Amino acid sequence: MMKKRILSLLACGALTVGATAGLTACGDKGITLWGPSEQQAMLKEMVASFLEENPDFKYEINFGVVSEADAYANLSKDVAASADVYAFANDQLMNLKTIGALARLGDEAAAKVAAENDADSVASGKVDGVQYAYPYASDNGFFMYYDKSVISETQAQTLEGVLAACEDAGKYFIFDIDNSWYVGSFIYGAGGDYTINWNGSLVDSINCDFDQKPTGVNYTYGEIGGQALIELNAHEGFKNGDDTVISSYLSDKKFGACVSGTWKAKEMSEKLGENYGATKLPTYHSTLTDKDYQIKSFSGFKLYGVNPTSKHLAEAHQLAAYLSGEKMQEKRFDTLGTGPSNKTVAALSKVQSNIALAALQAQMPHAKIQDSLPPSYWSSMEAFGTDIYGKKTTSDNLSEKITKLVEALKA
Repeated sequence: MMKKRILSLLACGALTVGATAGLTACGDKGITLWGPSEQQAMLKEMVASFLEENPDFKYEINFGVVSEADAYANLSKDVAASADVYAFANDQLMNLKTIGALARLGDEAAAKVAAENDADSVASGKVDGVQYAYPYASDNGFFMYYDKSVISETQAQTLEGVLAACEDAGKYFIFDIDNSWYVGSFIYGAGGDYTINWNGSLVDSINCDFDQKPTGVNYTYGEIGGQALIELNAHEGFKNGDDTVISSYLSDKKFGACVSGTWKAKEMSEKLGENYGATKLPTYHSTLTDKDYQIKSFSGFKLYGVNPTSKHLAEAHQLAAYLSGEKMQEKRFDTLGTGPSNKTVAALSKVQSNIALAALQAQMPHAKIQDSLPPSYWSSMEAFGTDIYGKKTTSDNLSEKITKLVEALKA
């Protein structure tokens, strides 16, 4: 019976994001689990362990490929047709709660989550003091990886040093300019801010000062950060790209440095070997103000949510609790280098000595906590970055573009 169930779940395979109508194609008794593409092999191993440890579990477990960043976008299409259990980034919490996609945890489960995980990760799954999600990672941020044979430790501290070293060596610094998660880092580094005031799970007001000028400076926060992005995009040592491009440039020996997160640590270590380096994000020098600014990252958490429309709600909670528990958090670290939210796992010596997690910790003083953000934030920032990459935004029209960005962000 056990063998039959495992074979069945493996046969279902990974469903595509677009296959909403077929999410329960493996049978009415199935529970569907969504997770990122890079975690699918690991998730199948985790589920096999879950079934082995819970021989009385009655349902098949089917898999869907949906990243933590795309959970809300997919659930919002049809909550009832979506996964029973899904991974998501904590900034989507309010949006998921608003569309009725999060089942609250029972008192016992909530108490266990609070006892075993760091306080910030626990809080990231709460709405009005009620726990709605199971934290499993405290590393949802980004920093810089670099090849130590190309870039020195000193050069790695400044963007100018990184770019010069890459250009000299015929390598590239890879940054995802048209990605809404990354592109704001230059504006936040300049001192700009964007905050949401929530009324329950609804937006009460939005504050954004990207069009405001720092004291004693004749340029806005958005112009300072935006001009630096324009200049980065024009540099010979720069390549715009996502994690797929990073992997390609690593394989083709064109890699100098990149901005990414802990999920790339294993690949970086394997490809770079003794030249594997990681550190906080560099500073950039503004040609507008003649000042240096520290690039500022987002910092957040990853959690499992349970769909309240699940036909097997108790079992879905059981699976989410297992996947986010101590044993599986250690497995995530061993497999992908994921930074644990579980306090026991975080205290292990192998976690404490991890190069990528040390870089993440070095970045933390220069990080913006990634609270719940509305969908309009992501679409507006992506459009802003896309226009910079496509060179539709220039130094001449940057001020106008910033004004329009702020209007879109406040809409």
